[in-house]
Amino acid sequence: MLTSRDNPAVKLCRRLQSGAKARREEGLFLAEGARLCREALSAGEVRSVLATPEAMDQYPWLAGAGEVTLVSPGVARAISDTKTPQGVFCLCALPERREPAFRPDGRYLLLDRLQDPGNLGTILRGAEAFGLDAVILGPGCPDPFSPKALRSTMGSVFRQPFFQAEDLPGTIGRMEGLGIPVYAALLEPGARSARELPAKGGLGVVIGNEGNGVSPEAAKAAGKGVYIPMAPAIESLNAAMAATVLMWEMSGRSR
Repeated sequence: MLTSRDNPAVKLCRRLQSGAKARREEGLFLAEGARLCREALSAGEVRSVLATPEAMDQYPWLAGAGEVTLVSPGVARAISDTKTPQGVFCLCALPERREPAFRPDGRYLLLDRLQDPGNLGTILRGAEAFGLDAVILGPGCPDPFSPKALRSTMGSVFRQPFFQAEDLPGTIGRMEGLGIPVYAALLEPGARSARELPAKGGLGVVIGNEGNGVSPEAAKAAGKGVYIPMAPAIESLNAAMAATVLMWEMSGRSR
């Protein structure tokens, strides 16, 4: 049983929780909690499993997880990102970073400088729920493998395709070149109602920064706007809420 915070494996776990740079350098991320770890094991993404003896008793499925490294409750608290850790952790390999092979009839959500990792995780979960082909993360978005983002995905991070684009306006231009119309979520005259989005064929929608919306560069690349009809007293919706409504309009009605 690992009981010391100075153990190399414990130090690695703590480093992975510290930030995106450490995760990129190590090529690993740490999944925490019973549900997330079970999803990781089902997806076959796990390099190693750590658990407290109490967790081994509480979660019988851990017996089928292969070799499990036991950790003390004190070590579990040291590597946990939550106040009340469940005592189950999985070291997982970071997936390869690449852009998708866009399908002309695919449905895509593009995120422009999103700030909140919880919003990102919720959006990935919604994208899986509504059957989107992929979510595209532009520069400035949170790390999808940060502890808060991972928890918010509720396991969708292991199933929903998502990709990180270095140049979001350039990505939008490539999609348009393939015949995939891209709309930027805008509160501007001339924008199309979300209810009027094409029900068939390829489609992309850009969701912007929580405070400033879609950047001028991304909006210009898209060339078309879309808005969500709302009561006059409401100026805007939370980014995750807006994305959920738009994803429903993109995929829910036609399915």
